[in-house]
Amino acid sequence: MKSLLSVFLVIGFSVMAGAQIDDGYFQKRKNKDAQRKNFEDKLNWGDAIYAYGSSHYRPFGWHIDPGVTYMIGNSANDKGQDYNLTPSGLPGYYLCIGMQHLFKKVHLEQDPSSPWYFDWGLGVKHFAGREKYSGSDGTKNSTNFNFGSVFARANFHGVIQLNPWTFIDQSLGVNFDYRIYGGNQFTNAPLGGSREAKPVLGLNYTFGWGLKIRDGFFIIPTLQMPVMKFLSWQGFNPSHVWFNSRYEPLILTVKFGWLFPKKGCPPTFNNGEGKQQSDQYQMR
Repeated sequence: MKSLLSVFLVIGFSVMAGAQIDDGYFQKRKNKDAQRKNFEDKLNWGDAIYAYGSSHYRPFGWHIDPGVTYMIGNSANDKGQDYNLTPSGLPGYYLCIGMQHLFKKVHLEQDPSSPWYFDWGLGVKHFAGREKYSGSDGTKNSTNFNFGSVFARANFHGVIQLNPWTFIDQSLGVNFDYRIYGGNQFTNAPLGGSREAKPVLGLNYTFGWGLKIRDGFFIIPTLQMPVMKFLSWQGFNPSHVWFNSRYEPLILTVKFGWLFPKKGCPPTFNNGEGKQQSDQYQMR
């Protein structure tokens, strides 16, 4: 009888201990799920660069885009000839300064945000390249070109949020360039050839990876490439013609974007409570 009672006691204690262990496990799991949900609730996936209801800044500001250019040689007019042409690029510079305007789009959340925006700018850019000539008689020659243009551009951007601090930025825009110096290096070209017209009106595509540093300030490394030219029309080929070859102009920039602060709403705080509030805004 005592042995049977001992068995029942052991079984009872085991069941109670197992229940406590299970309760502890499920409670920890419940707390963990609650923490994850709380974290996900704080991720406002529409606040890639701006949130209308919580930002201390206005939905417009200015930007500056320094960068480098490069002409990729992609074709040469030497088919069936007794010589070979090799087009290649050389690095140049790029600088654009302008304004950006963020548009309001209401999501399911109560706090509307800006997943898309418009920007425009004025600037200067410099391109350079070379064409190497190799004749069947062993003659070799290399002729460089370089030129600089002033330009105006306008782009419409779409933003895809990756997390609270990074986003993908894509845009389609138009640019008007006008050559103001260079482009006259034809004296040493053995075959002469053509040059791109001074005015260039084109359609361009840009792809960038953005980093939101804080509320009202973001950085976007961007690659820009041509899609189509409307002046000096050459079909749907957007490349430039220099000498007897074609070159694809690429532009790599780093965009620094600032938004204007709201009136009567300072972007920084001095006391501890304000600092905590500011940190919460930075996380959005």
